[in-house]
Amino acid sequence: MKKTLLLLLLMLAPAFAALAQYIPAQIEQSRGRLLDDQDEVIPDFMVQRLVGDDIYEETYVGAVKQYKTGKRLLFAGIAGMGAGVAVTGVSTVTFFVNYIKMWGPPSEEHDPWQGLSDAKDSLDWMLRGAYIAGIGFSVFTMGVIFKSIGKKRLEWVADDYNERHPVSLRFGNGQYGTGLVFNF
Repeated sequence: MKKTLLLLLLMLAPAFAALAQYIPAQIEQSRGRLLDDQDEVIPDFMVQRLVGDDIYEETYVGAVKQYKTGKRLLFAGIAGMGAGVAVTGVSTVTFFVNYIKMWGPPSEEHDPWQGLSDAKDSLDWMLRGAYIAGIGFSVFTMGVIFKSIGKKRLEWVADDYNERHPVSLRFGNGQYGTGLVFNF
């Protein structure tokens, strides 16, 4: 009888230990993720348990997507602005070289009309580069907006959890078995 009772207790011991999980007293937002008291990233399934299904589905998931989209748009905008500035810079140098050729000393090799045509082409490329840089700046601006909105929504999720975090003692079924859980 004693061996059976001891065997039963040994079988249930992991269930009690597994349910005594750490529940953070405070959470905070950092770089598009939620962190616990020990500055470790809280996995999504744990965030869903902590904040509840409604807030998780309606706010958290969308906020993470907005934050990540904002980061991608920021990088794409920076690349677009860089490409536009590069095209504008090269075509500006080319324009001045062609402008100098156009007004150079007359000779048999010198065709001022060809220099004028090349200068006009360079001006067209300067405008294209300015357009590319403008589009890149617009994408960058959208990235800043998306990232800041996602960050604010994640901060709201953390603040909501921090304001309503209850102390509870319960006995029941959990992910790892049955046990007693004290959350504070």
